[in-house]
Amino acid sequence: MFDFIHAWKSFWHPASEPAARMPLTENDPGEQIPYPYPVKKVRLPGQELDIAYIDVGPQDAEVLVLVHGMGGGIPTWRKNLEVLKKQFRCLALDLPGHGYSSKGDYPYTISFYTDVVLSFINALGVGPVTLVGHSMGGQTAIMAGLREPNLIQKLILVSPAGVEPYTSVEKQLLINMSAGVVATGNAFTKNRLNFLIGFCNNAELAGDLAKRLAFFKEDAAVFGRAMQRSIEGMLLESLNHSLTEIRQPCLLLVGKDDKLSPYQYLRGQEYYQIVVRESAKIPHGHLVVVPRCGHFVQYQCPEAFNTEVLEFLKEKKAA
Repeated sequence: MFDFIHAWKSFWHPASEPAARMPLTENDPGEQIPYPYPVKKVRLPGQELDIAYIDVGPQDAEVLVLVHGMGGGIPTWRKNLEVLKKQFRCLALDLPGHGYSSKGDYPYTISFYTDVVLSFINALGVGPVTLVGHSMGGQTAIMAGLREPNLIQKLILVSPAGVEPYTSVEKQLLINMSAGVVATGNAFTKNRLNFLIGFCNNAELAGDLAKRLAFFKEDAAVFGRAMQRSIEGMLLESLNHSLTEIRQPCLLLVGKDDKLSPYQYLRGQEYYQIVVRESAKIPHGHLVVVPRCGHFVQYQCPEAFNTEVLEFLKEKKAA
């Protein structure tokens, strides 16, 4: 069982060794946070927002579009791109409100993120694609696949949100709880704690990712709105009831030690057990449970992630 007391003490009182410290997830104004590859931008037609992205790998290869989760960014995939770009054209984007993409008073719902991802794919003219989504990005990928099955030919879902069968009362409870945290101006603090929990209380590994993300102190209010609306979107636009309608080949990867989803604390089940049960509804789904791994499978266990993704794509290409 995840040790909340130890995590909380580590959060506020990090160990004395520099390597074990959990850094802030926000940076000073004007500070440059280098991404692993050159950043490009595209203006989405009719949406008045710019999407930052990286484009690596052979331009004529099969396309993977990688979508991070809430509070993440392009660097979420830094341990995977070097491997995947050898065989695929990889497009990883910062969602609005994150990284170097536009930050504004947007809806920040799953429907909104889905519109953005589909518009991004169409703006670059790269469809059909394989959509790879982590956490909230996984829920966005599911919705995109349901909405545009001809554009999204395969799905790879990493620790996906939106699959838990919450009741309406549970949803409202979680929305109210998160609203209290955000209302006090502690959205960056909550994001920092999410990382710590997501990496199984490994402050060094959580900090290694956090320090690479482009969040800035002047964006605190915008990020607070984005986080609260994203949480509401994940809960109110649950896709549990639509899993049977997914027609694409679908790979799901979850860490056996993932403790981030609040559903497990409401129902007393481990998150991976929930996904095992719910993923059985997906007609062409294949689930991999990664041992000794938390919420950020692609970052904490990149060898397992890269191997499973390459094998899945190889099999589906042969088929």
